[in-house]
Amino acid sequence: MKSNKERLWIITELFYPEETSTSFILSKIANKLSDKYDVKVLCGYPTYDKNSRKPSFEISDTIDIKRIKSFAGSKDKIIHRMLRFMTLSIALCWSAMINIRKSDKVFIVTNPAPLLVLISLLKKIKRFELNVLVHDVFPENTIPAGIIKSKKSFFYKILKAIFDKAYGNASRLIVLGRDMKSILEEKLQFKSLQPEIVIVPNWGDTINIQALPKNTFIRNDENAAKKIVFQYAGNMGRVQGLLELLDIISKVNNDKICFDFIGDGAVKNDMIDFVRHNKMMHKVSFYPPYRRDEQQEVLGKCDVAIITLAKGMKGLGVPSKTYNILSAGKPVLFIGDEDSEISMLVREHEIGYTFVADDTLGLYNFFNSLTESDLLKLKLMGKKSREIAEQYYSEDKVLEKFYEIL
Repeated sequence: MKSNKERLWIITELFYPEETSTSFILSKIANKLSDKYDVKVLCGYPTYDKNSRKPSFEISDTIDIKRIKSFAGSKDKIIHRMLRFMTLSIALCWSAMINIRKSDKVFIVTNPAPLLVLISLLKKIKRFELNVLVHDVFPENTIPAGIIKSKKSFFYKILKAIFDKAYGNASRLIVLGRDMKSILEEKLQFKSLQPEIVIVPNWGDTINIQALPKNTFIRNDENAAKKIVFQYAGNMGRVQGLLELLDIISKVNNDKICFDFIGDGAVKNDMIDFVRHNKMMHKVSFYPPYRRDEQQEVLGKCDVAIITLAKGMKGLGVPSKTYNILSAGKPVLFIGDEDSEISMLVREHEIGYTFVADDTLGLYNFFNSLTESDLLKLKLMGKKSREIAEQYYSEDKVLEKFYEIL
């Protein structure tokens, strides 16, 4: 039966039933918008979560999903990932060119990067409304990541010209925070006709993640119950500044605090070696990555959650895990630029502590100053974190913003 609703095309590398962050977010948005639009999805075949459990939610049966074949390869090999990004982006764009009409709306996310460029070019030809959810700002994010060494390089300048046009061709850019909005306004300031830029943050799972006492999860560990447990959970990559953090921790002399690092990444083995070499095993522990359905237990075991943003990353990304941390009722220790979205959030609502990355003395003094009596203060901060999550960052409230904007 033909629908009388306006058509909305979501074009993405990843989609339901995968539960990677991008797939999860786009699938939830698709469900919400299916009440308003005839939602059609162009996407690749599942590659990342082949051994995962059944997804935690169902996709609406009114959503039409068309999967496009492309080079699969191994996600652990950079050349294979690049080939997949290119071949899938071209295939998705070709399918979009055949199927999308001028009267349709299109919704994409900024990764993979080639797809953003190709769909923005197609928009110039087809004249449809293009909405871009900005998770990454290219090529600016390649500098702090070390992929490109200098903004003065010829290659960087070529990429910047290409991507500035791609972002500028959008009808609307949906960004994650105030810092990202400022970066894009500056990036596009020379364009005569600029896209609308609106802020819609990520959301936290305030339903499945509750603010429960730490003792709920560490009943058999009296030692941890009396200590202040700091927790970093997520990617242990080169741009997170974790080795530098460990260097500070190695100098701290405070038996009332300990640190848990949960996840995987490029520097995890280096971190483990550093801890062993400096005989820090009594205060630093490592754990493997966790599934989405384990977040309640993982987040529940700490008193303070650590969020880091590498130097130079202000406005180029907003750590999405922040909002589940708030849902769990945990205060935040943020290490990064003081004008970044998360730093402003923490300071405005008084839900934790913020330090710039190179304030090693400030962090050292902070860690050394903590005592068991600070646990009550942290609990009060955590209570406020949960209130903020419910008031501003619940799934229903954020999805309603997408519904109103699109």
